[in-house]
This record gives sequence, structure tokens and C-alpha cells, in this order.
Amino acid sequence: MNNYFSNVLLVSVVGLLASCASTTRSAATSPPATSTQQALAGQPQTDAVLRAGLPVSQVDARTAQACALIPEAEQNVCPLQHTLVLGTRQLKTPIDTKGYVFAPAGAVVYMVAAPGLTQEWLGHLVECYQAKVATAGNALQARESCPLAEPEASYSVSSTGDGFAISIR
Repeated sequence: MNNYFSNVLLVSVVGLLASCASTTRSAATSPPATSTQQALAGQPQTDAVLRAGLPVSQVDARTAQACALIPEAEQNVCPLQHTLVLGTRQLKTPIDTKGYVFAPAGAVVYMVAAPGLTQEWLGHLVECYQAKVATAGNALQARESCPLAEPEASYSVSSTGDGFAISIR
């Protein structure tokens, strides 16, 4: 029964994040294109790439860099599925001057620590997952199962006493 309520809460957080206004991220500069990246430039462009206005080779290079050392089978798996989710908390931002009315601004997901899972590695998994979703252009479908698939969402991973907290804005 407790697991049912956590699943309901997680689904509501996903819906909440879908309605949140996200902050824009500044685009990082990419390294010069190599011959491998130039060969990838002939691939068809996805909607996400076209919206970003970037050549395919730059997007592929960013995805490859974000997913370095992560096995191919784990790159499309939501990082929240690597361990048990303890709970979530909604983040709110005041929208009036007196602080009585709040708007949803994101969520914090609390996770249990797992063997071999560190704060840095979890951050790397989140970065890779977001890069894969952005490249594939399937954020709407991925958002149903993972709140980290929100386009233009920012995140931060912190360590707690017995696990991790991922803040999604």
C-alpha cells in the first residue's frame, strides 16, 4: 500500500513538472568536429536538434560526452530506476508580493543509497539520460515514466544521510 502511494506521488510529480515553466540553459560550446562526427552529420535530424538549431554532429558529440563510460543498455533507463525512491517533495515559488500564492517550480526526489552508486555517478547518469532524451526528441513519451525527461529542466544531485536527493527545476 505504501508503494502504491509513492507511485501515485511520483506520477503527480511528473505531471507537476510537465506544467512547470522551465529555465533556459545556456548552450555550451562544443569541441571541433572530428572525422567521425562529420560522418554522423549525414544522419537525419530529429525535432529536438532542429529546434535547437545545432548540426547533428554537435548534438552527437554532446551526447557521446554526456554518456561516456555508461553502458549502452543503461543510457535510456531513467536514473530514478537504479534504486528505491523514498519520496518526493514539491518545490514552490511565491508569485505574489506577500508570499501567499505559490506556483509549482519543480520537485525533490529522495532515493535510497545503493552499492556502487555515488553522487557524482548519479549526476552523470542524469546528464546522459537528459542528453539521450533531447537527442531522440521523445521527451513527451519519456516524461510519463521519468520526471528527469522534462525538456530544459535543470537538476542538482546532493547526498543525504542515507541516500540522495535530486532537485528538478
